[in-house]
Amino acid sequence: MKKKSNIWMFFLAAAVIFSVIWAKEEDDKADQKIKQGVVRFHIRANSNSRKDQAEKLLVRDQVVAYLKPCMEQAKTKEDAKRILDSRKKDIAKVAKATLQKRGRDLPVKVYLTREKFPEKDYGSYVFPEGTYDALRIDLGNASGHNWWCVMFPDLCITKESEAAKDENTRKKLEQQVGKKGVKKLERKKEKLPWFLKWLE
Repeated sequence: MKKKSNIWMFFLAAAVIFSVIWAKEEDDKADQKIKQGVVRFHIRANSNSRKDQAEKLLVRDQVVAYLKPCMEQAKTKEDAKRILDSRKKDIAKVAKATLQKRGRDLPVKVYLTREKFPEKDYGSYVFPEGTYDALRIDLGNASGHNWWCVMFPDLCITKESEAAKDENTRKKLEQQVGKKGVKKLERKKEKLPWFLKWLE
């Protein structure tokens, strides 16, 4: 009887481990689709001084306001990248004009690049850590704290605790990352039990 019980325990444990491995593989696929389907936005401040950090946020607001109508017109990620690439000079002008209104004449560099982003919680959505296509703006020495958001689909917001979650944006997000991807974005990261830590 004990032998049969041990066999059942073995099969039960194997089934649990298999289901967790399968779920993680599905999770990884969703992560990959998310990273391939969106364009992020990254601003690097001149320094960590209060003034430079405040100016970073002002530049953010003006650039997001300038690009919002453009990103609303973009139907695909490739549309978004093409629009952003064609407007890099204009984006730099918006950033420089914002700084000049504050009496600053810092150099501004704008890139369409690929770079690593940390996991980021935007309230409604949690975007996984990884390498993304991104619009990046460097202000001055670009040695200060960063600011990140999602440029396409247009989820850029001025308060990170209030993610924009309107129907049009959600539909666009589903088109880019799939329904499974959106569900993954809406879930908080779950910790694996100690005996499955090797899967992380």
